[in-house]
Amino acid sequence: MFRYILRYYIDPGFAEDKRIAELLELCKKGRIEEVMFFYNPEELFQGYPDDAEVESWFALAKKVKAALDGAGILMSINPWTTTVHVSRGRKFTEKQRMFQPMVGETGTVSPITACPFDPHWQEWLASFFARIAKEISPTAIWVEDDWRLHNHEPSMKYGGCFCPLHLARFEQETGIRTDREQLLKNILAPGEPHPWRKPWLKVCRDSLLEPARRLYEKVHAANPQVRLGLMSSGPDVHSVEGRDWNLLKEALSPDAPLPVRPHLPPYTEVYALDVSPAVSRQTVSEYDCPIEIYPELENSPRCGKYSKSGTFSVFECYHSALFGSSGITINHYDMMGNGFSLDYDFPEYLAGAKSVLDALTALKLSDRDSEGVQVLYSPGIAEHVRTSSGGSMAALVNSSVGWSGVFYKLGVSHGLTKEISGAGIRAVSNQTLRAYPDEEIRRLLSGKLILDAPSAEILLERGFGSMAGIKSAEWRTLDGDGYAYEEIVGGKESLYGVDTPRMSASRCSAEVLAMQTDAKVLSKICRYDRSVLYPGAVFHENELGGQVLTIAYPLDRLQFNVGYFNNYRRIFLHEIIRNLFQEKNILLGCDVPLQAYRNRQQSQTILALLNPTHDPCRRLRFFAPGLNPAQAESLDRDGVWRKTELKVQADGSLVCERELPPLDMFVLKFRT
Repeated sequence: MFRYILRYYIDPGFAEDKRIAELLELCKKGRIEEVMFFYNPEELFQGYPDDAEVESWFALAKKVKAALDGAGILMSINPWTTTVHVSRGRKFTEKQRMFQPMVGETGTVSPITACPFDPHWQEWLASFFARIAKEISPTAIWVEDDWRLHNHEPSMKYGGCFCPLHLARFEQETGIRTDREQLLKNILAPGEPHPWRKPWLKVCRDSLLEPARRLYEKVHAANPQVRLGLMSSGPDVHSVEGRDWNLLKEALSPDAPLPVRPHLPPYTEVYALDVSPAVSRQTVSEYDCPIEIYPELENSPRCGKYSKSGTFSVFECYHSALFGSSGITINHYDMMGNGFSLDYDFPEYLAGAKSVLDALTALKLSDRDSEGVQVLYSPGIAEHVRTSSGGSMAALVNSSVGWSGVFYKLGVSHGLTKEISGAGIRAVSNQTLRAYPDEEIRRLLSGKLILDAPSAEILLERGFGSMAGIKSAEWRTLDGDGYAYEEIVGGKESLYGVDTPRMSASRCSAEVLAMQTDAKVLSKICRYDRSVLYPGAVFHENELGGQVLTIAYPLDRLQFNVGYFNNYRRIFLHEIIRNLFQEKNILLGCDVPLQAYRNRQQSQTILALLNPTHDPCRRLRFFAPGLNPAQAESLDRDGVWRKTELKVQADGSLVCERELPPLDMFVLKFRT
């Protein structure tokens, strides 16, 4: 069963009986199994409410719980803050004056966000959670995604915490007494990471681990049946606070799988082709232990169809199920107590997708079994990132999984991994390679590897350039060289529809890596006058037996997505994967933009193609080597698997003569 968990708020005294009746109706219509009931949320956030406010909420929560119990619907509790996301005019009350405020990297003292090291705050929060566990007995209490040091007050820039408690703990760790300014200067110093950075990241990690243990102890003592769940932001950002996901899991749920709610962008609907659940999948892959996955289906600022449609919401549910989620948390309705009047028919979209989602969940998919290119990242990358000018802790955020977004747009099945070893192709970007010692870099280079430009630059710095066929390289700018387009070497009309197809280079990035190479040149970057400047992509087979593809573009530059993606780019990458890397365990979606998943189980392989465009895909064509088309079964709308005819084409691709509507999904199952 794919569990729908509806995040919902009823305001005490604001037509609460009517809202409770509506909630029961909504759950029935939407086939919703659980309600995550808010405390003190968003627009009506009271900061630290007075006793009367707290008591009125407890009375209402018990009333809602009784009604949901009677309908066979579970209830969890979501206190909207722990440390407090952001003040928006709220301040500590007189009772909370004893709390140590969080101090930002700018020296700004938060008017309401507490430092997680503060023992008074820890006791207050743990006692409040324990009271919820004892008096309401929900199935779980969720720890909000403000369980973090970054992203609090805008005036704090990156965030905290540089308060006296944190500085004292740093002194305890290192024996060094310092202040905020000197600490930041050293840990953000350009070049090789300063020796202070590693112990500082440990201090940050401990500041969120210690209160997590306190929470568990208090809640477990109050009611052992109540679990804690964890909401989170992006792993690359959490790396800057030294997060160890497995230690945090042990703190919050030492004896059972931890319910986790990974971030699932976007909050407001955008063109689906630009949407990638890479952050969610990266979060899931951080854990080495069993977890229950319920991604964040957000609709912000919760204006019904004005901010996100039912169709788009279901599309995100499809993605979530395909990377192994147990269900989804749904934040679709406002937090002011208006009920579901802003979007009456949203439950129909949920109900309409439920049978298909339940059937996918019954497969017990795990993203660790995803086949295709494996995008490599390092959980502790912030310890190794090199800054160019310091300035802010945000400089330590590495865009680790940029290749995932590329592969989603170009129809390439893939997974995310923190493991160097393993079969198949690894893809790496930005500064990720800095996290690995030379022996592990050598191991990577002995296999199949895809590099972006910054990764190639790091290989050159480390003396491994020849292993990628690169003798030297330098960054060149658009304004300086006037590069205009990238031309595919040997591109044939029979494959591309035109001889030597051209793709925009000037609209991809404001700088490229000009490589001097003895590798095989697959494409050339040309000037506006049609003269050749330097390679756009090169492929090299090295002395270790490895195969390396390098592109001239940096994936982390903002302009990259504007011009990089087109039919030629998709065909170009597919040809490299199929014919140069000769990758077999892959799914490649052809002809139009399709998002691809391939998952290998013990006795079967699952394929999925999603249409992220606003146009129907008239027929489905794809490459899926190693599978017998005669064994194909497709998943229909009613959740039933049925035999499906696939036609084998002369080039080895498979065709299903079925139309795939916009924002819809096609799933196949093969016995293996």
